[in-house]
Amino acid sequence: MRNRNIIFTVAILASLILSACASLLTEVEEAVGGDYGPVYSVQEHQTRTFEAMWSNLEDTYIYYETADVTWDAIHEAYLGRINAGLTNEEFSAQLHELETDLPTGAFIYQSRAERIEADTLDVSTYEGIGAIIGFQEEEIPHIVILDIIEGSPAEKAGLKPHDSIFEIDGNPVLLEEGLSAVNRVRGPSGSTVTLTVQSPGKAERAVDVQRGKLTSTGKLESMQIPGTSFGYMLLPPIAYDALGQDVLQALQTLTTNQKLDGLILDLRIAGSSRSWPLEGLFTIFYNGAIGEFYNRTDKQLVQVKGEDAFGSQTVPLVILVGPNTQGLPEILAASLQMHKRATVIGAITPGAVESTSVYYLPDGARIFVETTSFILPNGDEVGNNGVSPNVEIEAGWDEITPSDDPVIDSAVEALEAQQ
Repeated sequence: MRNRNIIFTVAILASLILSACASLLTEVEEAVGGDYGPVYSVQEHQTRTFEAMWSNLEDTYIYYETADVTWDAIHEAYLGRINAGLTNEEFSAQLHELETDLPTGAFIYQSRAERIEADTLDVSTYEGIGAIIGFQEEEIPHIVILDIIEGSPAEKAGLKPHDSIFEIDGNPVLLEEGLSAVNRVRGPSGSTVTLTVQSPGKAERAVDVQRGKLTSTGKLESMQIPGTSFGYMLLPPIAYDALGQDVLQALQTLTTNQKLDGLILDLRIAGSSRSWPLEGLFTIFYNGAIGEFYNRTDKQLVQVKGEDAFGSQTVPLVILVGPNTQGLPEILAASLQMHKRATVIGAITPGAVESTSVYYLPDGARIFVETTSFILPNGDEVGNNGVSPNVEIEAGWDEITPSDDPVIDSAVEALEAQQ
């Protein structure tokens, strides 16, 4: 439950729901409404809704008993505001404010109107420039481009991964807006946005980008490290259904007519989604128990039966991580590190491995509550501690270039030392 920078991707990723831990998640049916039953005043209806929400937090929030939160005091403070009289709009605003008074990510509130809008939103396409971003608070708040969608307006305008965006249409990116600054980058297809951009080691420049209609996609990048017998794979921020198969295909290519003496899995920009192939990647590189998913009442051990593919079970592994590594990629890195199957290099990850369950409230709103987390066989809580690299290197994504990357250089050195 560490403080974390949430990474925005062009797809809306609702929660980290795994088939491996699906049995631990709670499904709650929405109550049927109608013009029957008791009639409640506005205040009574708000109180019922608030207490239902609070009961779900109290019963299922994964860190309820360990979080540094004065639960009773917060409960009484918000109940007092309801009793003082709130409009429905003010009530919704109060529950959104409660999100900030509790640990980061503990729960997300959607009013009935917000829920309906989210349910009807088509997230397979969007209008924007096609840049997948992260947010950097220091030294000057700015957007960092993690990846660029192939064929997108951003690519056509010359934007590249590792570029930083400091201003949008002449207005600076602000600390308080964080990743919501992306809303100023997005806009109707055909319109133009002017960005103040800086590539690593170069001067700022103005870039005009004509927005377009886009489909959220990801793509694995792989290559052989020049001058070595080591392979390299960069896993994208947005997973896709064929990602596991693409990893296998890349392994086949890297081992065709040559011996692969080491493999670097770069997870520094890898985010999590339903389609992230956690079990599939474990099966390629490891055989055995990877850890447990657990909630307040149950736990489930996850084991994989490894299958060697082109020497994948024995090839020396180095995994690269950083602050943009989130969710299932963190679990992959932490477990392979703990089992001494891989050396991990980079910066400490945020520990964003919790899964959420959805609960519907009496007024038609809903909340997403963090109910499931992950623990390694040695007892280490990835959600609390993140992944601590064997070799720690602080090199931000906006500080490196493809030809000057100290984290990859360190990975090559680590593989050479194992030969």
